[in-house]
Amino acid sequence: MMRMMVACVVVAIAFVLVGCSQQQDTLVSRSTSVETTTDEDAVLDWVETLETELRQNPRPFTEEEWMKVKQLCEASDPERRIMGLYLLGFAYYDQQHRSEASQIAKSLLNDPEPDVRASAILTLQDLDARDAATEIQQLLNDPEEHVREDAHAVLQGWSYPVPQSPSEAGS
Repeated sequence: MMRMMVACVVVAIAFVLVGCSQQQDTLVSRSTSVETTTDEDAVLDWVETLETELRQNPRPFTEEEWMKVKQLCEASDPERRIMGLYLLGFAYYDQQHRSEASQIAKSLLNDPEPDVRASAILTLQDLDARDAATEIQQLLNDPEEHVREDAHAVLQGWSYPVPQSPSEAGS
């Protein structure tokens, strides 16, 4: 009988300890997600602030800004790469970084994420990087329709010879 009570007490303690451990894990994961959200919010705030500033007063990037933009373009998160590409378009006003911005955008034409590829096309358009027309032309056969459409529109806007798009053919 005594052994049975001891076993029950041990089992009860184990349940309490496991419960506390799981609750602590939950608290740790919640605090981690709060930190991630805070970090994400800080990045979004920085991007929005820089965008507003560059729209109101086009100017070259500072070296610190340029490093952050490049970091965004190299991020593992596709949304951050898209933010970085968007900001790269402002290098149109930055003779020091414009060529490098075009090279970064060209490299992202091969990104596994279709939205990143589409953003790279539009960034190259913003930079007026007509030397990327051949690379963009390859995306006329992209598996994603919106990527093909963006490639077609940019090339057509540059008066680059392109076949009629499927949407134009159907009209």
